[in-house]
Amino acid sequence: MKISCIIPVRDRKDLVLRAIESVVCQTKAVSEVIVVDDGSIDGTPSAVKKRFPQVKVIKTGGIGPGLARNMGVAAAAGGLLMFLDSDDQWLPNHVSALMSAIAKGLNVAYGITKNIDMISRPEREFFIPERGRAIEGDVFRELVRWCFLVPSSVCVTREAFEKAGGFEGGVLGEDWVFFLRLSVLFPFGFVSEIITIRTLHSGCLCNTNGVADNILNLIGKIEKTVMASGLAGQEEILRLKVMHEFAAKEAWKWKSVQDWYVGMKAQGLIEP
Repeated sequence: MKISCIIPVRDRKDLVLRAIESVVCQTKAVSEVIVVDDGSIDGTPSAVKKRFPQVKVIKTGGIGPGLARNMGVAAAAGGLLMFLDSDDQWLPNHVSALMSAIAKGLNVAYGITKNIDMISRPEREFFIPERGRAIEGDVFRELVRWCFLVPSSVCVTREAFEKAGGFEGGVLGEDWVFFLRLSVLFPFGFVSEIITIRTLHSGCLCNTNGVADNILNLIGKIEKTVMASGLAGQEEILRLKVMHEFAAKEAWKWKSVQDWYVGMKAQGLIEP
């Protein structure tokens, strides 16, 4: 089955070249790389075509990363879809590790992401999910607590992607909503290998800069998705209510999504 890699980008000419290079260097090759240029004005499309003429570039007009990924999927030929944000990198084992899980008959699989936090904890490393946590199978309730995976570490079949409706729009958490919808329909596979490097920097979309409204809007989308799932019990409903109340009081302090996570964990809102 063909494997398509979709990379959304906007004004990250140098970073996206690094990202593509990490795909080219895989021990198991993908079938195609599709870069979705979402309104760049820094020469990103021409830089990509000059260095990687084999890469397909499509252009959109500032629709955001989630909808840009959807556009990439629409243009892709692969039955297996993998994603890479333009400021992330795949490690050489990325594709082979995910394929080992998908080969077991799964529709969704993900691995470990190593994160380097340059926003609020300069060069501090952490992992998503945390080391030693193998979250797999029916993961719906785990995802209500927190989003423990990132787009750059996921493989999903086209069938599953389409049944879940693709990524959300918006500036924050479009992936969390998508993963929740996926978890209602399919079990998740997990490979206990570090397969992705993710850097949180001042220009990344995980930089919240204390904009509480973005976080509160995201929680509202999570609540709506959870209630529509038909799987929400009193525990999930109460947990989301408490999450909303906590964010309403504290979100203005947070510089990044990781700050949000640390705050939630300190309040006992992450663990079962």
